[in-house]
Amino acid sequence: MPGYKGKEYYAPVQTPDVNKLEKRFLGLTDIQIGLFSLPTIVIIGSIVLFVLNRKSRYNPFVLVSLILSLIHFYHHYKLAKLENKQ
Repeated sequence: MPGYKGKEYYAPVQTPDVNKLEKRFLGLTDIQIGLFSLPTIVIIGSIVLFVLNRKSRYNPFVLVSLILSLIHFYHHYKLAKLENKQ
């Protein structure tokens, strides 16, 4: 530690990369996180209803619509991440 004799090797080293809040949450802005929160809740709720409802398990339309909504959500997520890299 600086100022303590014999303990200089414990001094912190400055590095160029600093973990900031912008790097967290996978590189999305605050507005994008807010825009993705509602569709995430809807998709998770749909999956829970699909698992709990026995009649919907035998309906292929429900399963196909869930798969398409997950693919669509992932597509928008990737587009938002690519937009932030520019």
